[in-house]
Amino acid sequence: LLGCKPGEDYQCHFIKGSELLTTRMDNVRETLSRLMLEPERAQVMEAAISDFDALPARLAAFVDSVKAIGPNPMKGF
Repeated sequence: LLGCKPGEDYQCHFIKGSELLTTRMDNVRETLSRLMLEPERAQVMEAAISDFDALPARLAAFVDSVKAIGPNPMKGF
């Protein structure tokens, strides 16, 4: 999930969205672990508007990390 980068130039349309995202993602990771799935399958990235040029590379790195984990072992059951 991609969220707004906190700081002095905080520009989130959802005001506290990034704070809520952090808490909720902790819950998602815990749930994935309980299901015996890798919590790394869900990640949070923070970006500022000025980071737009680096975003494609960051997203590609995430895709590569998920590919390295492999397919969901529960798929097909």
